[in-house]
Amino acid sequence: MNKEIWNKPKVCSNIGGEALIEGVMMRGNNKVAISVRKASGEIHTEVKPSIPMTKRNKILGLPFIRGSVSLIDSMVVGIKALMESAEQVDFEEEENESKFDKWVKKWLGEKYFNYMIYFSVVVALAISIGLFMLLPNLIVGLFHFDKQTTGGSLLANLIEGLIRITIFISYVYLVSKNKEIKRVFQYHGAEHKTIYAYENEEELTVENVRKHTTLHPRCGTTFIFIVIIISIIVFSFAGWHNPLINVLLRLVLLPVIAGISYEAFKLSAKSGSKFVRLISIPGLMLQKITTQEPDDSMLEVAIASMKAILEETAETGEKTVAVSEGAL
Repeated sequence: MNKEIWNKPKVCSNIGGEALIEGVMMRGNNKVAISVRKASGEIHTEVKPSIPMTKRNKILGLPFIRGSVSLIDSMVVGIKALMESAEQVDFEEEENESKFDKWVKKWLGEKYFNYMIYFSVVVALAISIGLFMLLPNLIVGLFHFDKQTTGGSLLANLIEGLIRITIFISYVYLVSKNKEIKRVFQYHGAEHKTIYAYENEEELTVENVRKHTTLHPRCGTTFIFIVIIISIIVFSFAGWHNPLINVLLRLVLLPVIAGISYEAFKLSAKSGSKFVRLISIPGLMLQKITTQEPDDSMLEVAIASMKAILEETAETGEKTVAVSEGAL
């Protein structure tokens, strides 16, 4: 494992990122910068306001509440940026728009884009909950052993967690074989390298950024593993019941798991203990799939996005206080 991963950053920052389609998003306190490489080779960069929901409402920003709120907020912002990057890449192909797309736009009107974003979030949540939360539980239900005892319940939840991890890793591995997804993973690597360079107070040049590792302990991939570990513990306390009750309990406990996982993730970002390093290793190993070595043109895009968000931060006088790496 690269030693750089465990080095304490010289600059503590709340700037996180996300890989896009032929681009990179960097998010600061109240702004997002989206840089995309167009078909012409030009890098298009746009900076927009983006105030987290946890800052807009004090109650939503309370510990253990902010976890699930931040998760949904990040999904909305991320999917919106992803769709905007796709529009930038394909802006010359609007004449090939299908009749169905034209009909939907006409039906939904000017707010078509916003509706599509929230619909995408709902679909993404439904697939995630169904595939990674409910399906493993249904599979374990087929195993014939006594799950009503304390030991049986613990074993059932442990098996469920292992199945969940297996499904997730298999899913990530399979999608990584897609050519377009692989390029997104390369931009993910470019995002991490750029953040490392910034955290080390280096000039943001391709040469300086290139030398850094693509693996980052505060990546959202690591957060996912923390969620899985926390879910095994929480579900164990909930016991094992009939399939319907199990499904309802898992849905009801999702905000609790998200809240605990978020606080644990924030705590781990500030800690250098060996235990924290140990529980971070599975997520870092998975990043060997979700981040790939970028080429120099991809690094240029990530640098452009980082510079744009830093310029906005400097102009508005925003302070950077705690490292918080972005999700996939």
